[in-house]
Amino acid sequence: MNSKLYKIGFFILLVINVGLVVLFVFRPKHPSRQMGARAQISQKLAFTEVQEKQFGEMVQTHRQAVRELMIEERTLVRSYFEQLSTEASSEDKEILLQQIMKLKKDKIILTYNHFEELKELCNEEQLAKFEEVIANIIPMLANSPSRRPERGKPN
Repeated sequence: MNSKLYKIGFFILLVINVGLVVLFVFRPKHPSRQMGARAQISQKLAFTEVQEKQFGEMVQTHRQAVRELMIEERTLVRSYFEQLSTEASSEDKEILLQQIMKLKKDKIILTYNHFEELKELCNEEQLAKFEEVIANIIPMLANSPSRRPERGKPN
């Protein structure tokens, strides 16, 4: 009886383990996890090798510029909140807040200009797909809580 119970338990655990392995190996992967935004844009717009190289350089330049603005913004935000432990005038707080807002504005303008450059890089056929690409990117740019495209809509 005891041996029979162990055999049944063994086969139940074996079936569960095989089921879990099959589930993890064969589950569908999300497209956003398979490739980054840069690769998705290149693929959807069907860039040539020359366009791909230019786009890669544009992306690197944009990332570096945004990274520098974000570092400066973090420093200013830290300084702003450090004023809680000191006696700062409302004028000092307002100056820091204006500087932070200017950096946010600069990031938005920088990103907008980046996508204008991307648009200029496209030929006529690619421009037809450009609007769809931008529509998929806007939720990410706007920090929308739902960054995934709706089911049934093309990516």
